[in-house]
Amino acid sequence: MSSIQEVSKVQALQGRGVISPWPLIILAGLALVVRFHGITVPVIWYDESYSLSLSERSPASIWFATAVDVHPPLYYVLLHYWMLLFGNGVAAVRGLSAVADVGALLLSVKLMSLVATQRAAFIAGLLLVLLPISVRYSQEARMYTLLGFWLMAASVSLVSWVRQPHCMRYPVMYVVLMTAAFYTHYFAALCVPVHWLYWSGAGSGRPAALAWRRWLSVNVAIVILYLPWLPHLVGQSVRMKGLEWISPTTWNMLPELVSQFVAMASPPGDRTWVASVILALMIICATQAVRYGRIDRRSALLIVAYFFLPVVTVFVSSWAKPIFVPRYFVFAAVGLPLIVALALDGLAMRRPVLASICLSVFIAGEVHGLIKVFTQCDGLNGTYERNMIRPDILADGIKQQLQAGDEIIVDGPFWYLPFSYYNNTGIEPRIYVGRMEVPHVLGGGALIPQRLDWTFSIDDALTSRPRNRVWWVTGEPDPQGPISFPSGWRQILTLKGGDVEALLFVRGNEP
Repeated sequence: MSSIQEVSKVQALQGRGVISPWPLIILAGLALVVRFHGITVPVIWYDESYSLSLSERSPASIWFATAVDVHPPLYYVLLHYWMLLFGNGVAAVRGLSAVADVGALLLSVKLMSLVATQRAAFIAGLLLVLLPISVRYSQEARMYTLLGFWLMAASVSLVSWVRQPHCMRYPVMYVVLMTAAFYTHYFAALCVPVHWLYWSGAGSGRPAALAWRRWLSVNVAIVILYLPWLPHLVGQSVRMKGLEWISPTTWNMLPELVSQFVAMASPPGDRTWVASVILALMIICATQAVRYGRIDRRSALLIVAYFFLPVVTVFVSSWAKPIFVPRYFVFAAVGLPLIVALALDGLAMRRPVLASICLSVFIAGEVHGLIKVFTQCDGLNGTYERNMIRPDILADGIKQQLQAGDEIIVDGPFWYLPFSYYNNTGIEPRIYVGRMEVPHVLGGGALIPQRLDWTFSIDDALTSRPRNRVWWVTGEPDPQGPISFPSGWRQILTLKGGDVEALLFVRGNEP
């Protein structure tokens, strides 16, 4: 097929998959219902409380604070203004992630409408509404769904630019969106080879989609706009702090990632064959998508590569330096329903009954995953803390028992930020870091008010500002053993908040 014939085929396909407004409104409505269902049930945990504490600062302060952290600043700046509009309630602060994810869903449907049929676009939208991994992180005040929004919007802009190369708004939109993605999360870089693959036509047997000078110019523009942050990126890379918690890479992580994304299925070690079967089925769907007869090969490769290229690249790289974390791939996860939609649309042409059965099985898997998300049993990072660590219960309990002159001391930064979010006592808690070798000045520790003195011993904690009643907030059980208060103090009350507790100590014979 010549280039002219391919362009004619693409133009003939354009508009065939366009979905009318009402189905889009229904999909968006369903997506909002699913994502806001139970959004306030999990408590704000450490990572989210870090987002909120940082976003309360001015944009300039956010810039400098994130420079010594591990992420870029844009999400926190947007959350800053979001909270000014909607407040800092649990539903409000998580609402930014939910709205961003619904936006990414609609953009994904738009992408499918550009390259495939109306049926394929609608199937993709339906599967995206129920995609468990998207719902899970749309209910967390972090930047992962926002990254997905930027990258899918950039992908739509790129495809639209290829279809209308003389329309100048598309390259401008692409530059802005990709720059925003880079300022949101560093894994935006994983989408760059996906877009270059699409532009080059590699694997499709077609030439480059756009003149190389125009394509190079937009990429140079992105780099120029990113230059102000580049020194901070270099500094973070040199320090490489904050990633020590990531587990070493194993072979079963790749199939388990796919099974988690589509069904929140994490089989135990002796049953990893279940996850391997799900991965194999997705590879079969990807193969069928590339062979999909009603889409040009370049676009099919774009959709397949959108998921597989970032995931495989990081998986291979993680054998040298572990960075393979499921939530970092939320942006790529939306590619799975698109791949399945292409495969099912092609199958429906030949065997509609079988296609319907396969669609039902996939939806059943997603519903299984949604149930695990809504019941706080998905097993992803932060789920335990969102379910079993209840600083909200402690804050309410302390308020009910509070007396004038009480002091609150929190045992470490990990408890301090979540407790501070829920703290409604009117008392600014202090922090105890006596069990740490040095004060934690990066991450959450850097957000603790500087006017609060770091405390290095129990005696210091109790004598620097003498009080007769002290609430000691700590984790349970403490691996370093219980706190030993000096003589003259006795514990009279314990409040439980899941796996955290508040111990009330009084001096002498105080009641």
